[in-house]
Amino acid sequence: MGSINIMRCQSRAHRQAGMSLVELLVGLLIGLVATLAISNLFSGFEARKRVIAGGADAQSSGVLAMYYMQRDAQNAGFGLPLYNSSDPSPLLCPMDTSINQAGVVINLSPVVIVDGGAGNDTLRIRYGNPASGGASLRATGNMAAPTLDGRLIGCQENDVVLFHQTPDNPNCSMARLQKLNPDRAINALSELNTMPTERPVTDLNGADWVRFSCLGVWNQYEYTVNANFELNRTGGTAGTNPFPNSAPVPVASDIVSLQAQYGVTTTPDPASTSATGAGFLNRVDQWMDATGTFGPGMALIDRNRIRAIRIAVVSRDGNLQKNNVSQACNGNEAGLSRVCIWRSDATPANVNLATIPNWQRYRYRVFEATIPLRNILWNRDAL
Repeated sequence: MGSINIMRCQSRAHRQAGMSLVELLVGLLIGLVATLAISNLFSGFEARKRVIAGGADAQSSGVLAMYYMQRDAQNAGFGLPLYNSSDPSPLLCPMDTSINQAGVVINLSPVVIVDGGAGNDTLRIRYGNPASGGASLRATGNMAAPTLDGRLIGCQENDVVLFHQTPDNPNCSMARLQKLNPDRAINALSELNTMPTERPVTDLNGADWVRFSCLGVWNQYEYTVNANFELNRTGGTAGTNPFPNSAPVPVASDIVSLQAQYGVTTTPDPASTSATGAGFLNRVDQWMDATGTFGPGMALIDRNRIRAIRIAVVSRDGNLQKNNVSQACNGNEAGLSRVCIWRSDATPANVNLATIPNWQRYRYRVFEATIPLRNILWNRDAL
């Protein structure tokens, strides 16, 4: 009998070991809550990581785009001849004083903005690379092979050269240095006055001094935004392809907008009697789009009032969001970021991104730079 009781006690103890159904359900519920909490935490972390990484990518793209354009714009006009109160100035050359660079006609304007309307603008920057740095010499004799009053230093065959006269007779011509003699005297020039120039130089032995300047390779670098939202830089020499046949080189990705304006002076210098627009104070009074007066038919007097340019670049975070996160500059929807350019103006401007599918579901960064045209062309208060 005693052994039977012991067995019954052991059987009851065995049946009471383990978890009940309620305890199991409670444990499952706690585990599920913990899993959901960890998942939400991980999702939030990943979302913040995407925002930070996307923002870093947009930051890098925008900074890189601005670096390239600022670097070129700061060189705009380099190589144009130095001048003083008695020397001729390239400011006075007619607007159509040009050279044909392998099929692209380029005049002396260091910066040209092509307005893109509701789309992206195009920025063209021109400068040379002469070792002489813009020094000029008096030219006499034959136009095709002039005699210079000094040693021709820093000029190479195929470089672009400029003839320009005094302010009283601002005639100008561009040509290409075809051949140099061993003593570095000019043997022959080509393409002289082949471009339609309003007032070409025709006489090197007249009463007015005629100056000869070597511009080096008078290149044009063009910036555009392509269909893949990349900033393209075209021009100069890329590999074995000479300007302008070098292929467009993407220099920054996720660039969705490029906008540019001219900084113009409207205040005449009371000490100047210049009628060519050079006699204005050296300051920016207003910002102008490249339309109308400052469009393709820009006059010399207006070109000479340009003192600076400003550039706005809009870069995109490449991560498509579930909901709208951006809106136009004049939008008023709460919680959405506004995409504005010219933010220092009293009324910042919209930038049209409507051609981008689901554009409001991306985040954007805006970069702006004001670049004084500090080259020799605009570094004088009056001429």
